[in-house]
Parts: sequence; C-alpha cells; structure tokens
Amino acid sequence: MTTETKTETLTTDITIIGAGMAGASMVHMLKPALEAGLTITLIDRQPLKSMSEADTGAGTGADTELPPSFDGRATALSWGTRQMLETMGIWSDIAPHVCAIDRIHVSDEGNPGQTQLTATEQDVEALGYIVENRRLGQVLLSGMEGLSGLRILAPCSAEKVTMTSTGARLELDSGASLETGLLIIADGGRSPLPKQLGIVHERKEYNAHALVTQVRCDQPHGHCAYERFSSDGPIAFLPLGTHDFAVAWTINNDTLGDIMALSDADLIARLQPRIGYRVGRIREVGERQTYPLALVKASEQVRRSLVLLGNTAHSIHPVAGQGFNLAFRDAAALAEHINSAARKQQPVGDLAMLQRYAAQQANDQRNTVVASDVLPSMFCSDLTAVAVIRDLGLAGMAAAPTVRRLFARHAMGLGHTAAKLG
Repeated sequence: MTTETKTETLTTDITIIGAGMAGASMVHMLKPALEAGLTITLIDRQPLKSMSEADTGAGTGADTELPPSFDGRATALSWGTRQMLETMGIWSDIAPHVCAIDRIHVSDEGNPGQTQLTATEQDVEALGYIVENRRLGQVLLSGMEGLSGLRILAPCSAEKVTMTSTGARLELDSGASLETGLLIIADGGRSPLPKQLGIVHERKEYNAHALVTQVRCDQPHGHCAYERFSSDGPIAFLPLGTHDFAVAWTINNDTLGDIMALSDADLIARLQPRIGYRVGRIREVGERQTYPLALVKASEQVRRSLVLLGNTAHSIHPVAGQGFNLAFRDAAALAEHINSAARKQQPVGDLAMLQRYAAQQANDQRNTVVASDVLPSMFCSDLTAVAVIRDLGLAGMAAAPTVRRLFARHAMGLGHTAAKLG
C-alpha cells in the first residue's frame, strides 16, 4: 500500500475518508464503479497493514497498523450482512475467523421472563456471526490490494474541506490538495470535517460506558449468545472460541471506576452472578477496554457531492449489536446508487441521487436507532411497572412464534429490501 507525499493537486472521482469498517467495506462495494472506470481515493490517519503482513509478522504488529475501529473488540455480523459479504466475494476469507450464533438467549436478572431465538426456527444456517474486529479489518484491507483505480493515502489526514462547484476540495497534511467529485466521510463520530461544513451532531448521553473484554469458561458455549439485562446494566456474552466469549457490559459512569479497579478475580466474581451459570464458570478474563455510550445523529447525512457514513452519520447503543450492520446496509445502499451512476456515466455527486439513497435508508435507520435507544431504557429501569411490562414482553415472545420470527428477522438484518451489489 502506498503513501503519496507530492504537494501537487490530486484529482479523483470518489474520496473515502476513513479506512475503518464502514470505509473499507465501501471500497469493496464500489468494485463495479472501479470496473466502470472511476477512480477512488481512500484516506486514513493510520498506515494500513495487509493480511499477509500481519500473518508473517512483518511491520510492528497486527493491531498497531490498523485503523482504530479494528481494535480488540468483536463485532456481530447479521445473517443479512453475511449474504452481502458473499455477494461481494469476501465472505470466504472472513468465514474461517467467525463463530456462528445458533441460539440467542435473552433474560432479565431476578425475573422469570426469558426467551430464546434459534436458527432452526428461522430456517437459516445461523442467526449471525461474531468476529474479532482485527480479523475483519485484516481481510477488508488485504482485499484492496491490486484494485485498479484505487489510490490509498495512509498515513494521511484531511485537514480542511471546502465544497466546490464540481465536488469537494481537501487540504491534506502533506501539503497536497485533493479534488473529488464525491466525498464520503467515514472516519467516526469525532471527525472534525462535518463541523467545518456546518453539520452538527446531536448527542444523547447514556451516562454509561461499555466495558468490553473476553472471558474463558469451563464449558463449551454451544454457539449460544446471551443477552442478560442485569442490575448493573445489559451484558452480552457473544461466542468466540469453543470456550470463549466476547463480553460487552454496559456500566453506569458512577460505578465504572470501581469496576475497572477490580482485580481479574474480583471482576469474575462480579460478572458471574450477573450472567449466571448458564455459561458455566468463568475461569479467565482478558484485557479490558471501555468507551463512552451515546446516541449520536448528524443533522445532515447528504449534500451535493457529500455523504456521511457509519459512525460519522449515526452512532447507536450496542445493546442489540446492530451498529455495524446498519452502517453496512447504509454503505450497500449507497454503493448500489453510485455503481449504477458509474455504469451510466452519470455524476456520482448528483444531489438527487444522494437524496434517493437517504430516503431509501430513512426507515431502516429510524427503526434501528429507536430500538437501540428504547431497549436500554426499558431494561435498566428499576420501576416495578416497567419490570412487569418487560417480563411480560419476554414471556409473550417466548410463547408466540410469530413474534419471535419478526423480532429475529430484524436482528438478522432481513426486515428490509437488500441492496443490489455487483
């Protein structure tokens, strides 16, 4: 992968800022546009390591040269996302690194209500998959090697953005300028570029952090994922290795410091009663990471020659594991419009086209955002009336196959018309 250092004015048809999961996926989805003769420039602050370099130990290590979104966390891939990855031709590279979810067990600590979703009931191979972010990143990045028409500027930073009559102009930290017909900003919710264009982000703070780690238990997980709503906050145990789980635990800011200060043994003692012994006994706990939780939405997602994508457009609570899957569906819908315009030799920054994309995704975004926002509030409430309602809801779902199927279809990313890739 190359780094440009010239101080000339560069030109490109499409620029993607951010080589994280949304931006890197977008490159793969735009292969038809590349084949139609368009040029794409991918910019990221980090130097990008390929899969082959990571496997052979070249460079400084598998994690140090990946964008921040490809860290030690794990991501849930829905069944719908898997189908699109197959269409893109890269699922076979990701598949060796995933763990299938055959069952999802949902329960409420201290209350009898619980329900279970199964792949068998949905007549699918798996409800979804769990993959470590670094593995997903290595596959996405290595798959870019050799793509004709793709220029990678990394490490590189876009310091200033200006919209022009023909698209956008970026001032790079190298001193070079870049003129592009379409700018896709996908470098996260803290990107400084939208603010330069007068786009603001609305934030709803949850007064909580997600604590993420991995644990090893004394019994195999049997490809079952657990979503447990506990007194400390929602906990997800997501299957990885045969006896391993990726853990995502929502913790109020008031108690975060105390929990992070616990020894490994004391953390296990705190976790075990929260999840119960359905996972067996927790024997080991890995490195801990935390990040603040908030619902973040951009005031605008599209303008002429401009799109905000991924966490730059919206960032949601991780309780249902839908953040990446929503961003992936957004990227796929956008790519469908761009690829079509490229084949027809139409401008890829056309406002009407980008507005059609935004309208196409509006319902999906709204439904997913609302669901991810309501669930934590409902299941973290100590009010007796709310506890009764959620207990009845779980019990009702357990007794109603139709309701379970509808809920499962949403979780699997199938409650909408899939974008056409390829």
